[in-house]
Amino acid sequence: MTSGERVTKVCATCGRFRSYQPEDSYCIGCGYGTLADQCQCGRGFDWALAEPEHGGLYCPGCGRDWRGRSPDL
Repeated sequence: MTSGERVTKVCATCGRFRSYQPEDSYCIGCGYGTLADQCQCGRGFDWALAEPEHGGLYCPGCGRDWRGRSPDL
């Protein structure tokens, strides 16, 4: 992969989906190093940026609700 390629990642701390370079590991929203580039089922997050957040974001592969931030906060 080149540095020009982008991948959608989600922060497990604040719940924000954003486009990052593949080697990025820190969230630009909250600063935590909890970025993930795929759901627990293995599906990438390419679908998430195109979806409006009206009531939730559900993985089309496994149905996990990606709405909101970590319950630990």
